Amino acid sequence: MNRSRRLALLCLGAPLLLAACASVAPSRGFDAGEGSASRHYTGRFSANYVRYGRDEGVQGSFRWEEQGRNVRLDLLSPLGQTLAVVTATPSGATLDLPNKPPRNAPEVDSLLEEALGFALPVAGMRDWLHGRPAPGRPAKSTRDTEGRLATLAQDGWSVRYVAWQEVPSASQAPAPRPRRIDLEREGGPTPLAVKLVIDPEEAP
Repeated sequence: MNRSRRLALLCLGAPLLLAACASVAPSRGFDAGEGSASRHYTGRFSANYVRYGRDEGVQGSFRWEEQGRNVRLDLLSPLGQTLAVVTATPSGATLDLPNKPPRNAPEVDSLLEEALGFALPVAGMRDWLHGRPAPGRPAKSTRDTEGRLATLAQDGWSVRYVAWQEVPSASQAPAPRPRRIDLEREGGPTPLAVKLVIDPEEAP
């Protein structure tokens, strides 16, 4: 199947993605008092889910920025067009979509699923991307032979750490960080599986 055919099927399977032709500016700013240091991740995602009784799939890239408890997640199509911008802060969460008014909620996962057909556990990912359970919530985990997190069950999600990478540091030994994470929702209203591949971090 050629590339144009694959893109056509992607748009037919997820009509909202066809509207993602303009850049999306986040309408919610980060809360103050969360510190000035920030961390950025980029990578690729793919999601397989059931929408209106049909098996669907979508893939693209993502940008993740965190500052204390502030998080911003940009989802982009394979052509680099913004599909959605999620901003989650201690004071609330906002979902910004192309050519749509902002949607606000205490948490944004359900809004994301309603709009795009799949959800990403943004609150949990703040810690899962660091290779650790989110604090203060029940979790079950296993570790590999090197002491790194191998599997994690938390917040109704099953998380599997498929691959790790060594992140360079200017002053310390390289630190392990997740390279690929597979997530599967447990007991949700519809089956949902998400794969995240995180780009290697450059030396400071």
